[in-house]
This record gives sequence, structure tokens and C-alpha cells, in this order.
Amino acid sequence: MTGTPEPLHRRFWMTVAALAALGLGLRIAAAQGALWLDEAWSAWSAHELGAPLAVFAHFHHDNNHHLNTLWLQLVGVSAPPPLQRGLSILCGTLAIPLAAAIAGRRGRHAGIVAALLFAVAPLLVIYGSEARGYAPMLLALLVAVLLTARWLDDPDRPVPAIPLTLAVLFGLLGQLTFAFGAAALCLWVVIALLQRRSRRDAIAAIARYALPMAVAGLSTLAVIFVPAQRNGGMRFGSYTPFDWGDWVHGVAMMLTGSTGGLIGIAAVILLLSLGLTLRGQPRMAGIEGYLRLALAGVLLVPLFQLGNAGISRYYLAAATALLLLAAIAAGVALRRPGWPRGLTLGLLAVPTVTSLIADRELIAVQRGDPGDAITAMMRRAPTGARVAIEMSRASAVLAVAASQKRYRLRIVGGACPAERFLFLDKTGGPLPMQPERCGARYATIAVGKTSSLTGMDWKLYERIP
Repeated sequence: MTGTPEPLHRRFWMTVAALAALGLGLRIAAAQGALWLDEAWSAWSAHELGAPLAVFAHFHHDNNHHLNTLWLQLVGVSAPPPLQRGLSILCGTLAIPLAAAIAGRRGRHAGIVAALLFAVAPLLVIYGSEARGYAPMLLALLVAVLLTARWLDDPDRPVPAIPLTLAVLFGLLGQLTFAFGAAALCLWVVIALLQRRSRRDAIAAIARYALPMAVAGLSTLAVIFVPAQRNGGMRFGSYTPFDWGDWVHGVAMMLTGSTGGLIGIAAVILLLSLGLTLRGQPRMAGIEGYLRLALAGVLLVPLFQLGNAGISRYYLAAATALLLLAAIAAGVALRRPGWPRGLTLGLLAVPTVTSLIADRELIAVQRGDPGDAITAMMRRAPTGARVAIEMSRASAVLAVAASQKRYRLRIVGGACPAERFLFLDKTGGPLPMQPERCGARYATIAVGKTSSLTGMDWKLYERIP
């Protein structure tokens, strides 16, 4: 129906495997520091819940990414950080060959470029190495996209109902923003079938496709929200009403985070323009139709006035669509000898280099690595310590980091008398050099700095005698 995809041979998959190994190395390297804010609260909550059933029956919070919470229960609160992030590392790495298979439907060049971009994109390195549910969600979405694209090649075949059901289940239990990609996927199926078939045949095929998607989606949402409603509703750690400035910021961070910065996104836009010039606008029935709809999904946030619009990770489905569109455009140009091929290679080098530079920074800062605060206290008080905090959100961060290092740490509020150690954190703005608390002055002994995409800045102080 949508054209026969080009066969992908052994050399193609060997190249993709090498790029997946690069992506795996970057994700492991970025996963070495102790868990930061949301990760730490996920790990601590999983530890306190105890039983897996409690993840569904009692943990009704937006920080509960169910598959990730179950994984954190399995490995334990004291497990090494790379193991706690292991599910995301695995899913983030598997997304690389999946992206290659999706873009590879437009040729081997497109598939290899997709694998490269997915391997190095800073946004995907971050969420492919973080103990959260975004990497499992993206993996499930890519599986659903590939299954759907293959079915649309011949919709007279049976719908792959069981794999699609599992993808929807896995995706929503990974993170609920799977719904953005799923909505684009369903709309694409409707458009593609109506373009290529009679209305009657199209409606019949749409119904066959929609049934397993709807059953899986509604069942999973019921498992999540029905127990929550019976226990007072969902709770949110932080919620900011929709704001246009936040939305622009979030989308901008998604775009630059996908390509390594402003120069990278400029090169990708030029690459998309080159592909459009050489090939023209593909029909919506092709895989490009889904990708354009997924990219346009960022408009759903202002359309429905959704809160927390400034958080770039909510636009991950759009980010992957952008990278796949860029890969397909590059594949078109790389098949043309002469200046199109040379220009494309030059343009591809830009986001690759800028992404690797950004990845190096992410690996260096390790999301602020709160484990360094524990190490600093261990040097000064080897048998254990008490530390004061002023933001309650820091309690799980320090508790999990201390548990990982088997260090006895008592975390207390900021009330007087002054404790020996003081931990301050902030998401924006500078932290004081020598704060005063309860008549005592403190000196900085450890500092954590992070990137603009994830983590938190903090300082650990010791009371000056």
C-alpha cells in the first residue's frame, strides 16, 4: 500500500550495531552519578511501597512511572546507580536499531543516519540513562510505529493485535506521554487508509486497527486511574498552569536538546529543506505522515492548555519524529551524487559534533551527582553524620545516595541548633558561598552543577567553628 521498503542487508545491521554500541557507551557513561531529584524520589517511594502490587494500589503520584518503579523495587534502593538506571539504558539502546528499522523503510542511508542521530542526541542520552519511565515509553512507541507501518503495507492482513496491545500497555506504564505519540499514530492510520482505499474498506480497516489499541489503552488507564480515584485522586509533585512562555521554552529545549544546540537545529532544518527540495512533499500515507503528525503534537499542549508546558521531556515523541524526518531527508540527498551528497554529509556532521560535545558535558556533570555530598561528609565524619536541609525534596536525594554508599546519615529540617552540615539545592540562581543559620556561619565543602535539561544544582556546607 505504501510502497515496498528497501531490503536491509547484513552490512547495514552491522553498522547499526556499531552505532548502538556507541549509544550504549554514552548512556552508561552518563549514568554513573547518584540519583537526582525525581529519580531519587522514585527509588525511595519504590523502597517504601515494598510489594509490587502497591505500585498500582497505593502510589498515585505523577512521579510513579510504573515500569520504572517496579524495576527500582526489583534492584533495590541501595543498588549502584547504573543498575538502577539499567531499564532505561536497555530501552534507550534498543531504540537505536528500532529507529534504524523505521527510517530504513526509506533506504539504508536513512536507517544508518537515524541510528547515528538516536545514538548521540543529548535528549535521548539523558532519558536513556535516567531512572525514569521515558526510555521504556519511547521504545514502546517506536515498536508501535514499526508494527503499524508494516501493517499499512498490506492492511488486508490481520492486524498485529497482540504486539500492538503489548506496546500500548508497555508505553502507558512507562510514561503517560505515550498518549501523544499514540494519538498521532491513530490519526495517521485514519488518513493513510482514507487516502488509499474506498471509504467503506477504510472504515473497516480502521476499526480492526483501533480495537486492540483502544482496549489496551483504556484497560491500562483504568488500572492506573481507578485505584487513584478511590484513594483521593492523583497527586502531583509540581504543577505549573499553562503559560505561552513556558511552552516556547520547553519546545526550544526539546529542539536544541535533540541536536546539541542552536547550530545543530539550524543544520537539521537545512537538511529537512534539502530533502524537501530534492524529493518534494511525501504523501501522508507514508511513514513521513506519522512523523509530521507526531512533530505537530507539540501543539496539543497550548490547544488543551496543559500544565508544565516548559518541561522538554514531555515532547519526546516530537523529538524522535524530528530526528527520523531528518534521517529520511538525509537518505534522500545521500542517494544523489555530487553536491547534494557532499552538502548532506557536511550538514550531518554539525548535529553529530554538537551532540557529542553536549554529551561530554552531560557525562562530566552527572546531573549534579549528589553522591559527592555524601563522599564529602564521609571524609569528615566517617562513622556517620547529621545534615540539615531547607527543602524537603532533598531528603530522598540524600537518603538514596547515603544508602548506596552504606553511610549512616540523619537528615533533619533547618531548625536550630545549627547542624555540622548544611545541604542547599536550587533549580535556578546562585547558592550562597557562606550562609548563616542559627547564628553559625558555614563554608562550602562540595558543589554539584548540572545541565539545563536535567538534574539540580546544590552545595554542601560545613559549620565554621
